[in-house]
Order: sequence, then structure tokens, then C-alpha cells
Amino acid sequence: MEVTVERLEGSKVKLGITVDREEVARAYDRACRNLAGQVNVPGFRRGKVPRAVLERHVKPEAFKEEALDIILPASYSQALDAKDLEPIDRPQVNVVSFAEGEPLVFEATVEVKPEVKLGQYTGLGLSVPPKPVDEADIQGQVEAMRERRAELVPAEPGTKLADGLFAVIDYHGTVDGEPFEGGDSEGVLVQLGAGQLETEVEAAVKGAQAGEERECALTFPEDIRNESLRGKTAQVKVRVKEVKVKKLPELTDDLVKELSGLENVESLRKRIAEGLEERARREAREELTRQVVEKVVEAAEVEIPETLVTRRTEQATEDMNERLAAQGLDLDRYLAIVGLDREQWDKDTRARAKHQVKKDLVLEAISRREDIRATDAEVEFEMARLAAATGQKPEKVRKLFRASPARLESLRAGIITSKTVSYLVRENEARIALPDGAVKSESGRDSESGPGPKTKGEGRGEGK
Repeated sequence: MEVTVERLEGSKVKLGITVDREEVARAYDRACRNLAGQVNVPGFRRGKVPRAVLERHVKPEAFKEEALDIILPASYSQALDAKDLEPIDRPQVNVVSFAEGEPLVFEATVEVKPEVKLGQYTGLGLSVPPKPVDEADIQGQVEAMRERRAELVPAEPGTKLADGLFAVIDYHGTVDGEPFEGGDSEGVLVQLGAGQLETEVEAAVKGAQAGEERECALTFPEDIRNESLRGKTAQVKVRVKEVKVKKLPELTDDLVKELSGLENVESLRKRIAEGLEERARREAREELTRQVVEKVVEAAEVEIPETLVTRRTEQATEDMNERLAAQGLDLDRYLAIVGLDREQWDKDTRARAKHQVKKDLVLEAISRREDIRATDAEVEFEMARLAAATGQKPEKVRKLFRASPARLESLRAGIITSKTVSYLVRENEARIALPDGAVKSESGRDSESGPGPKTKGEGRGEGK
């Protein structure tokens, strides 16, 4: 087979493919066997009809079409492999010549993954120090623990409702003197300033004491679900039955033992500090990873195929619609609720998709240059991890992946991406020289190598 490649505009290429006579002859032989198994000829068992007899019952065009269906996909796939091309869309095929006894000549025009011109992707010397943990951070965690044991108790007599205080209220609403659905309720606990009440109602009860009754007018918006109330004004009477305050328990050694199992307040504060420091290190590591990847992607040059951008944009929109459907919403309704413009949302989604496509292409190019691969052991490890995370038996998860080559390839690609990102962090993190001449990362530890045990194949020339 002979293959020529012509680069076209954008990421398209035109392949000129010539397949020799021997392959064409084999395709015709297979076509004959296939057709023999489909045609009933008196006196012969299906599939055992000699070609000379079969030709009297089947049109010549049928032989040609069947042979072409056999040889064309295989030849196209072999041509892509021979020229190391990855298609991202269906090809447009033009058969120049095809006849039994002659070579097959055809052209295939297809959009492929573009070439990536990598910029600097090692030795950037980036660092993100962990955020220091101070006393206010520790105290905030302590207060959160106290909040979980807080109680609501009656306020002092004469206490006036203000932001942060709680109230037990009854309310009764009417429109044109008539009650309406949802307009009456008793014994409702609310907190002022928390956005639980309509603005007009909250303003009316602010400053009230237990036992007082207040009134206000409330105009319903035009998009309220109950159509009969749209634009109408209701008269609302609110009675404050109780005013309550939140009482936090004193943080004692006994409470610490009850909540955490630790011995005393001091040990609790120490554990909180350690946890906050670990979280700060983790967040710093995540930020360092983000910065490294962004700088490496920014330094690379690649013509981003619109096909991939459109595909990624459509997938993001579909995923968003699925999440909203689970909440009884659609995208347009959600955007109206949060005050976003659909045109701007589509534009922003496409911009994010374009950036993600470039990121994927750049990381893939680096993994190829550095020969970063996913070993069988890492694939097995990741399947076991997924089984544990979903509560399934490992063998069941393995069967699911092995039954779907595309799913298994996606899993392997995810491992490679993770290892590539880890490689980039290691190669771009600022280093500190030690007295003995060695160096270490500024964080004092190496980045993880991604899913599974650390293996070869994470850097240039390894894992072959």
C-alpha cells in the first residue's frame, strides 16, 4: 500500500491511498464468500456456491460493493497508522478507481489532531507556599464545633428582633380580602437577616417583641409559579410568638472528650492546627499544579480544531442540562433564576471548552515526547480503586472495562494524563539546595506519580 499526505487548511489532511492488486483480489474472494452465504441457489448449500454459479445470480455491482466495503475501512485505518495520524471526525472518501484485477486508488479527506509546538515545559521553578495557619483559623474551627452543639433559648423579656436573632411566627396573608394558597402558616422558626423572609415581611417584624403583631403589603413578582398571584399585592399579618437567641456551650475538656475523643482543649486545638496545616499544604499543591499546567499550556502553540471545541461545548451543555433536570430545571430557567444571559453563558462555555481542548492536546503531546505510559499494573490498580469507591466487586468492574475497549482506553488515557501532570509538577517546582549537595522540592516532598504504584514510564525514555 502506498500513502501520500497533503496538508490542507486547518487540521485537515488529504490521504492518497493505493492498495495493490493482491489485496484487491483477497477482498473479492471474501466478498464472494460473504455473498454465497446470503444467496439461495437451487441445488447448492448456502455458502457453498461456486463463484461461476454465483455470478449468474448476483449482479457484478454487488461483488464490487461488497469487496469495497471489506477493503476500504481496513486500508484507511492502515494508512492512518502508517502516517501516525489521529482522525477526529469521519472522513470524506472519493474512490478514484476500483476494479477486480486492478489496484484500488482512493482519497480520504479528514480532520486530524493537530501538531503541537511545545514551549518550555520543564525548569520553570514555580512555587506556591502554603498559607500560614493563624489563631483566628483555629478559633474559627473551635467555634464551628460549638455551633454544632448550640441551642436556641428564649431571649430576655423585651428583646427586640434584630439580625441574627430567631423568631417563631404565625402569618396570615390575603389578596383582595381572600386567603390564598400558601398564605397561612403557624409556628414557623426563622432567623432575621438570613434571607428566609421576604424583604417586606422582614422589615415589618424587625424591632418587634414577643407577642407583637405587625402588618405589611407584599407584591408578588410576575414570574411566580402561581399564575393567579402574579403582580398582585397581598396584605400580610405577622405575629411574633417567641424571640429566641442562640446559646453556645462552653468549650470544656468534658465537651472536647464528648465531641472528639481527645483529652482536653489543648489537644483539640493542636489537632485542629495540624489539620489546617495539612489542608493548606494540599491547597498549595493544587494551586502549584494549576499554575504549572497553565504556564505549560500557554507556552505551547497549536491550531485548535473547531470540531473538538464544538464537541466539548455540546458535552458541557448536555452535562449541565442533566444536572439541572435532576432538580426539575432546564438551562434557560436556571439562567433566568441566577440572572445570567444565555448568549453570554454559551460564549463562556465555548471559551472554557477551547481552553480545555488545548490543554488536552498539549498534555498528550508531552506524554508522547516523554514516553509516559500507563502500565497494566496501574490500570489494574485504578480498576480496583474504582471498585472500592463504588462498593462493587473488583472482578465485576474489570469485566465492565474489558467488555468496552473505548471505556478501557479512556481509563488508560486518564492515568497517562495524571502521570503527565505529576511529571510536570516535579520538573517545574522550585528546588532548594541542601548542605550535602542534594536538592529537594520547596515543599519538602516529591509530587505523587498519579494513580497506582510509582512505576517506570513517567519520564523521557522510560517504560519502553
